[in-house]
Amino acid sequence: MTVLRPDPFFIGESTALDFLNSVAAPKSVEFEWLESGADLLDWIVRSGLLTEQETTVLRLPDHSQGMDMAAQNVRAFREEFRTFIGRSIDLGKVPTHHPMIDRLNDLMSTGVQTLRLVPGDDDNDRLQLKATHKVQTPDDLLPRIAAACAELIANADFAHVKRCEGAGCTLFFRDVSKNRKRRWCSMDVCGNRAKAAAYRNRS
Repeated sequence: MTVLRPDPFFIGESTALDFLNSVAAPKSVEFEWLESGADLLDWIVRSGLLTEQETTVLRLPDHSQGMDMAAQNVRAFREEFRTFIGRSIDLGKVPTHHPMIDRLNDLMSTGVQTLRLVPGDDDNDRLQLKATHKVQTPDDLLPRIAAACAELIANADFAHVKRCEGAGCTLFFRDVSKNRKRRWCSMDVCGNRAKAAAYRNRS
């Protein structure tokens, strides 16, 4: 029986961690949300890294083959970054001389970023400064993702970047809970499983 792919997970409290979570195996079935170029664009829009309008040009048929190659490159980078994040979690801090730092800097140097003043989210007429990323070819996507990854590295306290404790779960999250005691990617999935297993053990 074919299992329908669910919506991607955005539980990481960080776009970079949600990027790592774009492949996962909830309920023991692995799903890949970056399988094709179209998948990659859909995920990037849902993640908030780019708007639907910003990706319009990349959805044209002329870019179809290039987008599939971009998805392959992004998946390969995701696994490199996963190894680095795992190492940082184990250390409780970012290894500042790790090759990933140079890798991210190299990727970001190929992207085109500009700053714009745009209306803020509140109602007090204040403007905010927003970084925008010029995206014209499939090769412009990986630098945008790298920028999100670099933001996590620069700003996160890795004492609170965690792996889900659920058996077999591969998801990451940034623990922003009040007491920093979060253990599960989601109480609806791994949390409830753990509670059920603990109940069975007690019984």
